[in-house]
Amino acid sequence: MRAPVLGLPVVGLAVLMAAGCGGTVPPPDEDTLPVKIGAIISQTGVYAMLGDDMETAMRLYLDDHGGRLGGRRAELLVADDAGVPEQARKEARRLIDAEEVDVLTGLIASPVAVSVVEEAGRTPVVVANAGADELDGPNVFRVSYTNHAHGHAAGRYAAERYGRSGAVLMASDYSAGVETLAGFTEGYGAEPLKRILTPYGRVTDLRPYFEQIPRQARLLFAFYAGGEAVAFTRAFKQLGYDSRLDLLACMNLTDEDVLRAVGPDAEGVTSVGMYSPALDNPDNAAFVARWRARTGRNPSAVALQSWDAVRLIDAALARGGELTRALGEVGELAGPRGRFRLDGTHNPVQNWYARQYENGVNRVISTIPP
Repeated sequence: MRAPVLGLPVVGLAVLMAAGCGGTVPPPDEDTLPVKIGAIISQTGVYAMLGDDMETAMRLYLDDHGGRLGGRRAELLVADDAGVPEQARKEARRLIDAEEVDVLTGLIASPVAVSVVEEAGRTPVVVANAGADELDGPNVFRVSYTNHAHGHAAGRYAAERYGRSGAVLMASDYSAGVETLAGFTEGYGAEPLKRILTPYGRVTDLRPYFEQIPRQARLLFAFYAGGEAVAFTRAFKQLGYDSRLDLLACMNLTDEDVLRAVGPDAEGVTSVGMYSPALDNPDNAAFVARWRARTGRNPSAVALQSWDAVRLIDAALARGGELTRALGEVGELAGPRGRFRLDGTHNPVQNWYARQYENGVNRVISTIPP
C-alpha cells in the first residue's frame, strides 16, 4: 500500500528544508504520483443500470476538473462487483494491494458495501450509494444516506400526508429493504397493517405478493431498486393496484434510471428522496445541464451521489494532510441537492424531498427537513 496522501503541506516542508540548507530545491513533481481512486461499481447484475450512472458521473466530474483532484492528477480505476459481496471483496483487495489506490468509492448495494468496508482496513472508503445502517467506522464516509434515515423521512411524510393508519409495507428481502421499512415504521409513528418481503433478486412474478395486501389497506410504501424496481412499478400498474390504494415509493423505485425503463406506468407516483433534477438552485441547474450535455437525459440520484463522492474526495485532498482525517474535516458542502454535511458518524445531514412524477420529471412537492 502506498504512503498516505499528504498533499500540499509536504511541498511546504520541502521548501523550508531547502531554505535552511541555503539552496533552492524545486518542489517534487506531484504528477509523477497521481491520486488513485478505486471505484467498485456494478457493471453487470441487477444494478447494472445504476452502475452506468455511477461511473459516468465520476468520469464527468474528473473531466470537468481537468483530471485533477485537490490540485493532483487523478486516476479512476473501476472494478465490477456484479452485485456479489465476495466478488466486491476480492476487487477491493486487488485495488488496495496491486493498484495501491488511495481511497475506495462506488458501492451500490448494501451487502457489497459491507464486505468492502470489512476488507478495506485503513484505506478510506467513500460510499456513494449503499445505505446499510451498519456501515460505519473512522475511515468510512457516506454521501448518500442511511436506509433508516431514508425510511424515517418517508414515514414522517406519510403520517402527515396520509394519516397514521392503513399502511402496508413491501420490499425486497435484504438489508436495504428491511432497514428502510424499519425506518419508515419509526417515522410513521404507528404499526403498519402488514410487511411483505419478496426474495431478493429471485422473483419474476409479483402477483402472489401483491395478493397479500389486506383489503382495508389505504397506502402501500415500497422499497425496490434497479431491475427489481422496474418489475415492481410495472406490476403495480398492470395488476390494477393503482386504483385500489395510494403508493408512496422510496427514492430508488422512481429514480431516473428506473423511469427510463418504466415510462408511463410511473406517472403520478409519489416518492421520497434526497435529490431531484427539478430542484431549483444554481448548482443543480449547472449539474443537470452538464449531465444532459453528456448523456441526453436527466441525472439520477445515484449520478448526483457519485458526483458528490468525487467532490468530497476533491475537497479533502485540497485541504492537505492525511486523507482520512481530511475527509472528516471537509464540513458543509453546498451543491445540487442543497447544503449537506457529514455528522459525527460520517453520514449526511440533509433535506429530503417528496417528489411526484409528472410528464417525465420528479417534481418536488414538499421539503422534509433533516
